[in-house]
This record gives sequence, structure tokens and C-alpha cells, in this order.
Amino acid sequence: MSEQPKTRKLQTAAAFATFALVFVSVGALMRFFPSESAFGPVARVFDSLSALILLVSFVCSLLATCLGMRRIGGTLALLALASVGQQFAAHQKISLQLAPQKTATVRILFLNALAENEENGGRMIETALSFDPDVIVFAERLSVADNLAPLRDHYLFLSPCSEQKCELLVASKVRPKRFWTLTLNPVWDDCYAVAELELHNGTSFFLAANHLSKPWLSGIAESEVQKLIAQYNWLSGPSVVVGDFNAAPWSRPMLQLLSKTEMRTLRAPKGTWPAGAGDYGVPLDHVLVKNGARVVRIEYFGKDLGSNHRGFVADVALP
Repeated sequence: MSEQPKTRKLQTAAAFATFALVFVSVGALMRFFPSESAFGPVARVFDSLSALILLVSFVCSLLATCLGMRRIGGTLALLALASVGQQFAAHQKISLQLAPQKTATVRILFLNALAENEENGGRMIETALSFDPDVIVFAERLSVADNLAPLRDHYLFLSPCSEQKCELLVASKVRPKRFWTLTLNPVWDDCYAVAELELHNGTSFFLAANHLSKPWLSGIAESEVQKLIAQYNWLSGPSVVVGDFNAAPWSRPMLQLLSKTEMRTLRAPKGTWPAGAGDYGVPLDHVLVKNGARVVRIEYFGKDLGSNHRGFVADVALP
């Protein structure tokens, strides 16, 4: 091989090694930057993408290795794998596997309907009813506000909402013993709702729902997480939380939220955003459980309903 092709090959290898170094640094370190720090908002932008970023780093490392930079490329590949392993170990502590051996007690559906998605409001409700859930939760409910008649026909309880004020809509086949909403930040009202439900078989549990703001909105997102930690720790007995958290389970906000409460997320969540990416998107919408509640099955839906999020139907076993 002549000198020029060799030089070009090494230059290409060096470029891939540089990309790998940048990506592994971003993927591995972003979650360690506090949201309150000067770099915090930038870190939160990349936080939920860290798994994908580390995958890109690993691929670039392999390419650098194949093009001749074996020592540097191999080292960077090992760093990417070690970072993934560290994230997986942290995720294991705050997650639970599905429990298919248990018998489901209640079926809960959640969908961020997207406020401006009004032309699909009827289809979203029709799709939700096709799963026959015991509880339905819509975030950004303005998109379904004009199509609530079918819900009133099938559900005894619809949470009170007005056109001006209602972030979450909760529909339940049984009337809650108690129901209330809370405001988590000074910008968006009633982004947290709680229902204490007693099923026909006598089983009682708390169902909470929330829609969090973007995690990079410094001054808002941090206070939301702190308020939710207090709220989750207040819930007693079997409890289930559904919602759009705008954060992946391996991100700093979710790790804080789950490590400081007894709530647990799914061990192997699938992508919910963007909807068009299907299972390979980023899991921003979650079902959390504690005090003996376990997710038996979960099904994702809504890729073609006009929202930028997919929804899910979770079958939950209660003790």
C-alpha cells in the first residue's frame, strides 16, 4: 500500500476514534451533572439519549480498530461497554421484570394524546376503549375533549376538567374513594393526579398519574422531581403510577426519583417517543409500581394515532 492511502486510512481511523471518545464521554458522564449546575440543562438534553450515544461510540470504536488504531479503538470500545454495564447495573436496582406468573387484577391505559392532535381525538378514544381497560389516563387531554361521550357511557368516573384547566384526564370503571390533583410547577396546572380506587373484588390501591415538563427546563424540572419524591413516598399500600416523564429510566431525574422512593420501573421498557420509531424509540412514558403491585403484561400502541408518543396498556397484579 502506498504512503498516501495509508495516511488517508489512519486519518479516517483517527476521525472515528475522536468521534468514539466524544460519544463515550457524553454517554457516560451526562447523568453525573446536576441539573442545577451551569451545564445541567445541556446534560439533560443528552441524558435520555445516552444508551444510543454509547452504541454509536462502540461502533465508531470498532471502525477505528479495524482501520488500524487497535489499541486506542479497543480501549474506547471497552470504555463504551463498561459505561453500558454501569448503567445497566444502576437500572437493575430501580427496576422489576414483568411477572407473567401472576394473575392481573387491573388493566390501566396511558397515552399522551398531544394537545394539538384534535383531529384524531375520536380515534384515540375508540382505540383506548378497544382494550377495555379498567382505568384510562390521557395526558394533554384537550385533543380528546370534544369526544368524551363514549367514555361517559363506559366509565362511572371522569375526572373534572375544563377547557382552560386540565392536563390529565382520568376515567375509571369504579368511582374513586378519593381523587385530587396537584400542581407541580408554576407554569402548567394539575400535572399530577391521584385516585384511591377499590375494585369490585375489594382490592384497594392508589393510582397516580403525572406529566412532567422537559428535564432541561432548569428551575422547573428539579422542583417537580422533589415534589414527586414526597408524593410517591406518601402513597401507602399497593400503588401504580403512569405518565409521561419526558425522561428515560437511566437518566439522572428518573434515577433520583426511583432511588429515593420505593417505586420501580420496568426492567426492559420499550420506546414510546418518537411514536414513529416504535420499540426503538426512547422510553419516556412509564408505569411504576410499589408495595406488591407488579406489571404482568404491557402492550404498546398508538404509532398511527397522530401523537408524537406511543401509549401503553399495562395489566397489573395487586396483592
